[in-house]
Amino acid sequence: MKIRLATYEDCRDLSMLKRRIWETTYKGIYPNEKFIKYDVDLNENKFKDMIKQQSQRLFVVLNDSQIIGYMSCGKIMRAFNKYTHDIGLLYLTKECQGKGTGTKLFEFARNELKNQGVIEFIVSCNKYNLSAQQFYKKMGGEIIKVDEDNRDKSIPQVKFLFKE
Repeated sequence: MKIRLATYEDCRDLSMLKRRIWETTYKGIYPNEKFIKYDVDLNENKFKDMIKQQSQRLFVVLNDSQIIGYMSCGKIMRAFNKYTHDIGLLYLTKECQGKGTGTKLFEFARNELKNQGVIEFIVSCNKYNLSAQQFYKKMGGEIIKVDEDNRDKSIPQVKFLFKE
């Protein structure tokens, strides 16, 4: 496993990987329209914008030369209370979950934030993604907010606080 900063050349693969991960992670949670209307070009550009803005650092996880996941960390993209930093994305293919890869990636992000002088950060995950919630609890996260239920299950989030 190798972790490196994402490049513009990675963004098309990241967009396609995002769709694949969403289909295995959020099927039955997200409305089917999210999968049907998923726009590869739009998401490729979102990844490029993230790289360009540099407030969140975007990393890819490779197994040999194949991208198997991605993660972002840095200045928070969606403001929440007093918190200024987060791990904004942390996704791995289903085949790579449960093998310690997510833990290594999370610890990598934690160290990135620590090196920036960040002593507390948050992570948001979908309220109905119970395996992600278990993962963040295992990593030491404390639930600080749970959104109300919504008919569109892609909206409600659970926010975890991590402190150094």
